[in-house]
Amino acid sequence: MALRAFGLFGSTLSLVGVSRIGSTMSLVDVAAFGASMALRSVSRLGSSMALFGFLNMGASLSIRSFARLASNLAIQGKLQFSAANTYINYDTANSAVRAYVSGSKSMSLTASGGTLHGTWSADTVVTVSDRRLKSNIRQLSRTLSESPVGATNTSDLQASWILRQLRPVSYNFKKGSDVKHVRFGFIADEMEKVLPQIVRELPNQKETSDPKKGIVYTDLIAVLTGAVKEFNALMTAMSSRVAAAENELSRLDSVDPVDVNVV
Repeated sequence: MALRAFGLFGSTLSLVGVSRIGSTMSLVDVAAFGASMALRSVSRLGSSMALFGFLNMGASLSIRSFARLASNLAIQGKLQFSAANTYINYDTANSAVRAYVSGSKSMSLTASGGTLHGTWSADTVVTVSDRRLKSNIRQLSRTLSESPVGATNTSDLQASWILRQLRPVSYNFKKGSDVKHVRFGFIADEMEKVLPQIVRELPNQKETSDPKKGIVYTDLIAVLTGAVKEFNALMTAMSSRVAAAENELSRLDSVDPVDVNVV
């Protein structure tokens, strides 16, 4: 069946322009199917669905510009949600997918990972730590003893030495959602001089001679644990020496008692 100009089939199908209905259906110009489906420009319905121009399906689905629904989903431009300034788009300049909520950037995804912007919360955070995923496993004291910053220190006191060099500070961020809150921590530039192994350059920075840096704070747990173990060993040895000194004083006092009445 081929129709040119205008065709009306009951109250259900209305065609204006050109339509061809064979093994497939091709519509040019305007077609209206009841109150449910309206097509403008070109539409092809076969083993797949291709839409050019504008598609409006009831009040649920509205697509403008370009969309492809097949084995994957392709969107040209950005995925806009009903809330104002809430969308997901692809930043071609930085090769990143970014999510915005009410105009504020909340998440950025890149090939190397991503960034969570603002304040995030989680019910449970688990850090990957299985032995099968690791190599070159060594005692921390051995690694720290080979560090250039600790070359003059003995390996068994290296963690305690690092602990003494750390400078805890309080600060405020210059911008961001947490700018009004006072934070506690360390300065990455200073930490790099003491413990460079836990300092990283922040990803996705454009070419610069002075990139921003961050700290892997979870790695500090191992250093603090090493310092506590050293302190515990030192206190155990000191307790033994104090106990021996007290025993010797008691022995001497029993052999030659001191007369407290003698001035």
